[in-house]
Amino acid sequence: MQDFPIHFQQSSASNATGQASNPASITPSRGHPVSTAHTYQPQYSTASNFSVPHAIPQALQVSAPTSSAEYEALRNQAHEAYRSGDFHRALQLCQSVYLVNPNKTDVLLLIGAIYYQLGNYEQCIAFNDRCILLDPHMAEAHANLANALQQLGNFDMAVIYYQSALRLKPTFTDAYNNMASALVQKGLIPQAVECYNAALQINPNLVDVHNNLGDLWRAQGQVGRQAAQQCYSEALRIDNAYAPAWRGLGDMFRENNEHQQAVTCYQEAVRLRTSYADAYTGMGVSLKELKRKEEAEQCFAQVVRLRPNCALSLGNLAGVYYEQGKLNEAIQSYQEAIAREPNFPEAYNNLGNALREASRPDEAIACYTMCIQLQFARPQNAQMARALQANPQMAAMQQAQRLGVAYNNLGGILKMQGRAAEAIACYEHVALLQPDSPEAHANLASAYKDAARQDTAIASYRRALQLRPDFPEAFANMVHSLQCICEWQDRQPLFVRLEAEVRRELAADRLPPVQPFHAMAYPFSAELALKISSKYAEYCAVAAARMAVPKLPHPPAHRLQAGQRLRIGYVSGDFGNHPLSHLMASVFGGHDRLRLEVFCYALSPSDGSEWRQRIEREAEHFLDVSSWSVGDIAGKISSDEIQIAINLNGYTKGARNEIFALLPAPVQTSYMGFPATTGASFLPYLITDRVVAPENCQHCYSEKLAYMPNCYFVNDYKAAHQDVLDEANLPTRTENGLPENRIIYACSNQLYKYDPETFNSWCNILKRVPDSVLWLLRFPPYGEPMIRQEAHNRGVDPNRIIFTDVANKPVHIRRSGLGDVFLDTPLCNAHTTGCDVLWGGCPMVTLPLERMASRVAASLCFATGLGHEMVVNSQQEYEEKAVELGLDHGKRLGLRQQLKDVRLSCPLFDTTQWVRDLEKVYLKMWEIHCEGCGPRTFDVV
Repeated sequence: MQDFPIHFQQSSASNATGQASNPASITPSRGHPVSTAHTYQPQYSTASNFSVPHAIPQALQVSAPTSSAEYEALRNQAHEAYRSGDFHRALQLCQSVYLVNPNKTDVLLLIGAIYYQLGNYEQCIAFNDRCILLDPHMAEAHANLANALQQLGNFDMAVIYYQSALRLKPTFTDAYNNMASALVQKGLIPQAVECYNAALQINPNLVDVHNNLGDLWRAQGQVGRQAAQQCYSEALRIDNAYAPAWRGLGDMFRENNEHQQAVTCYQEAVRLRTSYADAYTGMGVSLKELKRKEEAEQCFAQVVRLRPNCALSLGNLAGVYYEQGKLNEAIQSYQEAIAREPNFPEAYNNLGNALREASRPDEAIACYTMCIQLQFARPQNAQMARALQANPQMAAMQQAQRLGVAYNNLGGILKMQGRAAEAIACYEHVALLQPDSPEAHANLASAYKDAARQDTAIASYRRALQLRPDFPEAFANMVHSLQCICEWQDRQPLFVRLEAEVRRELAADRLPPVQPFHAMAYPFSAELALKISSKYAEYCAVAAARMAVPKLPHPPAHRLQAGQRLRIGYVSGDFGNHPLSHLMASVFGGHDRLRLEVFCYALSPSDGSEWRQRIEREAEHFLDVSSWSVGDIAGKISSDEIQIAINLNGYTKGARNEIFALLPAPVQTSYMGFPATTGASFLPYLITDRVVAPENCQHCYSEKLAYMPNCYFVNDYKAAHQDVLDEANLPTRTENGLPENRIIYACSNQLYKYDPETFNSWCNILKRVPDSVLWLLRFPPYGEPMIRQEAHNRGVDPNRIIFTDVANKPVHIRRSGLGDVFLDTPLCNAHTTGCDVLWGGCPMVTLPLERMASRVAASLCFATGLGHEMVVNSQQEYEEKAVELGLDHGKRLGLRQQLKDVRLSCPLFDTTQWVRDLEKVYLKMWEIHCEGCGPRTFDVV
C-alpha cells in the first residue's frame, strides 16, 4: 500500500481572500494484493523476450543440499521465510536449491515472488519468464509476471499476461483481482468492475475482492457511494474482523465529511490490525478536520514509526505540526521528507510555507522555486507517469493547478518583500496556467495594485468578478483601486454593495473583505469600522493561539521604587525610511534614561537609511527581530521583562499583531501607526488626545483612552528640518511649476483620501476665487486624468489643476509652504502631511468628523494655538473659510505669519516636552496596572 502524493498547501499570505487557507493532508490510496508464489508442478513453456535471471548474489549463498530430504527441507524453510516476511532469508535459502536444479519451476516462481516483495521487478519478471519458458501453462507465473509489469507502469502488457493466466486457469481469482487494478490504472473502470464481479462469481466469499471493488466504487465519488458501502458491508458480513473493510468505510465517511463516523471505523481497523498505517493516516486526517489536532498528530506520528522511510508519512506529520503552529517541528519533518525523497515538490512548497511563517523568507523563496523547477521535470514519478498516460487532459489540469499554487505562494512572499515586478511575473504565470480561475486574476490584480498600476489592477479585478460575481475580496479590492484613482462613477452604489458585503461576512463570522486600514478612509459608520477592526483582531488572536506558545511570564505588578526604571518596548516594522520614523526619530533616544529603559524591536531588516541608523544608534536597546518567528519575538519581549509594549503598526503593512495577541507584556497599547481603533482585547489602551477622541466619540473605540495633554501626534521637525525656517533655503514656485502671482490651494494627500463632496467644494472654491489654482500630488499618476475630468464635469477648467510628482522627504517639506491655503480631506485627514504644511507656514482648512483619522488635522491645528482660524464645523463653513482666505489677502498673510512665528514655541513642534508627556502616560499606565483594577481611560496634564 502507498500514500497519495502530499497535497500542495496554499500559503496564508498569497491567496486572493487574504485569509489563511488550511493545508491539505496526505490521504491514503489503496493498492491491490498481488498473487503469491505457488509450488505447482512445472509444465512446458514458450519462449519470451524478457531478460534472463541474474545469479543470486554470492553473499546470500548457503551450502547446497546433498540429499532430496535436505532439498525439500530447505525449500520448505524458504517458503516459511517468505510467508513470515523475511524475504532476504528466503532468497538466501532459495539460492541453495536453485544451484541444485535451476529448472525447478516452483523454486523459480518463489524467487520471482521474493524479488517482487523486495521491489526488484525486473528480476521478478526474469524468473517468472523462465518459469513460462519451462512451463507455458503455469498460470501463476503469468500472473506474477503481470504483477511486476504493473508495478513498472506497463499496464498494457500486464493485462495481456493476466488474460493469459486466466485462459490457462479460468478460476484464478487473484488474476481477476489484480487485472482489475491494471485496468483502473488505464482508466477502464467498467472493465475493472467486470473483473471484480467475475472473481466474485467464482467465489462470493473473497473479502479482499469485495473490499477492492468497494474502493473502486468509492473512487467514483458520490455516484458510487452506495455501491461502495454495500461492498464494504458484504466484506464485513463475511469476516467482521477484516480490517481493510473497516478502513474502506472510514475512507468513505471521511470523504463525505462524516469525520466522527470515520474515526470510529478507523479505530476498529487499527484495533484489528495494530500496524495498519493507512488506517492511522485516514484517522489522522479526520481528527484534524474535527480540530482534534493533538490526536491527529499522534496518528501521523504512529504512521512515521510504522513507515520511517516514507517521505509522504513525514509530510503528513509536518502538515499537522504546521497547523498547530509548531513551525520548528514542521520544518524539520518536511526537511526529513525531502531527504528521503528529493523529488518531492509538494514538500518543498509546504516547507516554503512553514519557513515563511517562521520569518525565513529567503529560504522560503528557495523552496518555492525548487518546487516549481521539479514540477517542470515531468513526469515526476511513476504515479504521475501513469496519470499522464491514462488521462492526459486531467493530468495536465492537475499539473497546472500544482504549478499555480507554487507560483501563487512565491508571488505572495515576493509581494510581501516589496518585489512587485517579480510578484507580478509569478501571478501572470498563475493566470496563464489557470485562465478561468478568479483567484488567479484577483491575486494578479493585487500585485498590479502594489506596483501602482491601478488601471491594470482594476481590469484584472473586473475579470475575476466576471468569472465569479460573488467574490467579496475581489470586489472590495476593486472598489479600493477605484478610490485610489478617484474613479467615482457609480461610487455610491458600489459603497452600498460593499457595506452589505462586509455586514454579510461579519454576520457569517468570517473575516470581512475590507481591511481596517482601508475602512479608515471609507464612508462607513463608526460602528461598522469598529466591527471590522474587531474581527481582524479576533483573527490575529486565533492565529496566535495556533502557535501553541506557552503563557508568557510578566514582571510583577509592583510600583516602581526609587531608582527603578520602567521598561518599555516599541515594536514596529517601520524603523527606516517611513513616515513613522520621520516623525519619531528623536523619540526613542530622547526618553529620560533615569526613569525609562527603552527597547526597540524591529520587525523589518535595515534599509540602511539615515532614520534607521539614527534609531539604532540612539535607542538604549535596539534588536532586529525581522527574521524571528512571532513566538520567539514575543518570548524575547517577555524575557526582557518589558512592562509596557507599544504597537506602532496596528493594521498597517509589516504588522505582526500576533506578537501582541500572545500578551508578552502586562500592559499593551496602540500608538501612532494606525489612526483608528484596533478592536483588539490584547491592545486595551490607545494613546490619543481630547481633540482626536472627545468624549462624544468614545463609542468609536474598543480601547481605554490615554489622553495626551496636547496633540498626540508627534513630529521631529524642529530638530530635523531647521532649514525650512530660513526662506533662503526654500524653492520658488517657478522652480516647482507653479504660478508666482496666483492663489494656490494645495492638497498633497494621497488621492484615496479624496471624495466627491470635498471635490465639489474645491471646484466651488476655484469658481469663487478666480485667480486661483489647485495644486495636487500625482499620487498615483493614474488618478490625474480622472481628477481633470471631474473638474471639467463641474465646470472648472482642468488646466487650473496642477499636478506635481512625489518627491523625497526633505524636498517635499521645503516645498510644502509654497501653497497659500492647504485644503484638507475630511474623511481621512492630512496627518504627516499636516505637520509638513504647518511647519512650512501654510494655513489649512480642515473639517473634523467622527472617527480618529478624520480628526487628526484638527488636533494638529489646535496644537499650534491657531486652530480656531483653521478648523471648521461643516462642509459649507469649510468652503467659506477657504474662499475667505483666498480673497482676503491680509487675513491669509497674517495667518501665515502667525504660523511661522509660533513654530518654535507651540506644543505641536515641541518634541522634547512631548516626550516628557508621553513618559507620564506610560508611568500612569503602570500605576493603574499596579492597582489591579484593569485599564481605564485617563488624562495626563
